[in-house]
Amino acid sequence: MENQRIRVTKRMLKEALVKLLETKPIEKVTVYEICQSAEINRTTFYKYYGSPFDLVKDIQADFIRELEKNLQEKEDLFSLQNILTYIDTHRDALKVLLVSSSFNDFLEEVFSMTLITQQIEERIQPEKPESVRKYVKEFVIYGSYSIIRKWLLSEQPESPEEIARIIYDLATLF
Repeated sequence: MENQRIRVTKRMLKEALVKLLETKPIEKVTVYEICQSAEINRTTFYKYYGSPFDLVKDIQADFIRELEKNLQEKEDLFSLQNILTYIDTHRDALKVLLVSSSFNDFLEEVFSMTLITQQIEERIQPEKPESVRKYVKEFVIYGSYSIIRKWLLSEQPESPEEIARIIYDLATLF
């Protein structure tokens, strides 16, 4: 368990990185810039992270932990609308993370969460042979996070409810 000071330090580093990613790609962000923005010593940065990429991974892991917690607190165990509402409330940080080269891996990790994959599998028509179902599942997973990515980048995004309906309708077509 991390103490309060460590959590605050890490949060400051994460916020500094997110702010820097608004103006430049992760490949161009230096540890020095992160530390300067967070007003934290570089030695402190290296105590917790090896590179800005490690910091991005930690931000992504935080999001996945919160998403899992959010899903498990719901009575119905899963609701696409709840996930999208959660994503929408963290829209600014996630939009910035889109520039990260590991964002597709991150979305793949989100969509391979057990609660999500079970829900997708339940939506695919059961009479389809397994050889077809596995491809439909891939299509729904990659199509869903492509829709979510486009939605996050949209200047005038639809509501989480509208996007949930689009994804749900597409998933149940098959």
